[in-house]
Amino acid sequence: MSGNNGPDSSGAKDPGFEDQDIAGIAGNAIAHLDGNAVAGPLWELFRFDIVAAIGRCKHCGAVRVFGETMVYVDAPGIVVRCASCEGVLLRLVQTPTRYWLDVSGLSYLQIDREG
Repeated sequence: MSGNNGPDSSGAKDPGFEDQDIAGIAGNAIAHLDGNAVAGPLWELFRFDIVAAIGRCKHCGAVRVFGETMVYVDAPGIVVRCASCEGVLLRLVQTPTRYWLDVSGLSYLQIDREG
């Protein structure tokens, strides 16, 4: 039989590529925005400015202003990651009739009261 299906063949895929996280891989990082990118969609839900809120990452324990997060918008929804460890803090998906919000990556979110 002719043909080479080993890792050096031209049609072979990198076997670990499917396992890569949304944060990207070294040398091929996925572009992200800062926490300001999620302010508009979350304003529609909660009517407060989330950019100044302080959150604690459940993954690494970092306490940071939400505006410092890494926001990925090139997906079916919005993914917000910790700037310290890149753990997922928040996911938001909007449909015409519903919002789906997962904040399981946050230990807490501190929101200052206005006025």
